[in-house]
Amino acid sequence: MAWPGRPVGGPNDRGRLATVRRVTTPLPPKLGAPAMRALADAGITSLDDLAQWSESDLASLHGVGPKALGILRRAVTDTGTTATDDPPPEGLAGTTLVDAYLAELAPDQRAALTTVRKALRSILPHATECIKYGMPAFALDGKGVAGYAAYKDHCGYFPMSGSVIEAAGDAVAGFATTKGGIRFGVDQRLPVGLIRRLVKLRLAEFADVENGRRTEYYDDGQLKAVGPMKDGQLHGRWKWYRRDGTLMRTGQFDHGTPIGTWTTWDQSGNPARATER
Repeated sequence: MAWPGRPVGGPNDRGRLATVRRVTTPLPPKLGAPAMRALADAGITSLDDLAQWSESDLASLHGVGPKALGILRRAVTDTGTTATDDPPPEGLAGTTLVDAYLAELAPDQRAALTTVRKALRSILPHATECIKYGMPAFALDGKGVAGYAAYKDHCGYFPMSGSVIEAAGDAVAGFATTKGGIRFGVDQRLPVGLIRRLVKLRLAEFADVENGRRTEYYDDGQLKAVGPMKDGQLHGRWKWYRRDGTLMRTGQFDHGTPIGTWTTWDQSGNPARATER
């Protein structure tokens, strides 16, 4: 995700910077002390300063966890920041873009897709709304979890993965399917249980990594753990988070073997215990 004012690259980007009404309000007071210290050390003293930072860059600051990112995201949204020219397909402008997409639909199509949107928001309160592949979607750390779209004579749900529909098996037996999605009529409603099942399968794919960065999420999209993998083993520095988004534990692996200093963090972001492996 990119914060307002930051160039966004991607297949739909034409190399131009989105024109954004900048915000000048102070940082939200609900941020914890560790996050405030980390932001201050990085020279971020107002919401306006976030224009030069991506969300992944902010997440790399020690003390700025998923909970703090969520507070910042909501604060910028509440200021009314909007993109006015060639807006980015993901990020804080995402909700506005989705609203615009739905507003252009016929009433029955809009009603059908609004139901899907509400279900996804209830299932994934920590996900970001965005536009991916020209359709409204929900994403975690820039990776699509679910998308939905309207067509001339039907609507579609897309789990952003060709293998999810196959893995769903009998759960999607009552719907017309393609390799990448589900078709349903404008007078149909996808069961929330089915959407939840498809989301769960997609989240499991994010953790199915043999080599490279592995990301694990709680069932509501809250970040659970993140770290590198090598040949199917944990290798390198890992972080684990509580359901409330606070950092819980950090440690390092060498081909699956814990090494070095392992630290347990309290919910205020302070080290509570350190052990040597």
